[in-house]
Amino acid sequence: MYNDTLVAILAYNEQKKISNVLTEVTKKFANVLVVDNNSEDQTLEEANKFKIFLVKHSYNLGKSESMKTALEFAKIKNFKFLAFMDADGQHKISDLINICKKIHEENHQLIIGYRENLKNLNLKKRLGTIILQKLFFFLYQKKVYDIQSGLRIFDISIENMIYWYSTGINHYFADAEITCNAVRNKCKIDQIPIETFSSEKYKGMNIIQGLYLMLMILYWRIFK
Repeated sequence: MYNDTLVAILAYNEQKKISNVLTEVTKKFANVLVVDNNSEDQTLEEANKFKIFLVKHSYNLGKSESMKTALEFAKIKNFKFLAFMDADGQHKISDLINICKKIHEENHQLIIGYRENLKNLNLKKRLGTIILQKLFFFLYQKKVYDIQSGLRIFDISIENMIYWYSTGINHYFADAEITCNAVRNKCKIDQIPIETFSSEKYKGMNIIQGLYLMLMILYWRIFK
């Protein structure tokens, strides 16, 4: 399905779940890339059991740099679209199919899958998602329900319009930065509701990082 699309799965210490994710994804997509961010467990060995593309970082570079690795790989292999999904099983393959279907059938450049039922998220993520949504609308005057969603697809031709620089301790900010850049540069964006399963509480941003992200959203609006 969709031979012009690369599905990138970013993984770090996901040996317990990566096999189930890849089993489902490889049934529907011919081109799948796992970027292993120097996992300390058997993630790489589990992923290597599947007929996929596989890249391993020599150091833990964070999510943002892993996304850039996937983008560079997609460009080298001349894919038209790049889709991202998480390696921990929180995204459904049917939702991945839906965002791919939408970008192929409609005239959009970026499709974001937004978490419609926030009750599936822990309290920290639920509140953070709502606050970011309201702040984003206030600053950018566009209702994007889930600027941090990890399930998304974009046309690689808009790379220069959405390119992200978040790195280091800000590596979780990449999805939000892409969204901010896309809206600011008037990319053709659409959103579809998706179902998610709650991930481990230790994953994602802490409160300090969340506050910092809010400042960065303001910075991207004013200075970029």
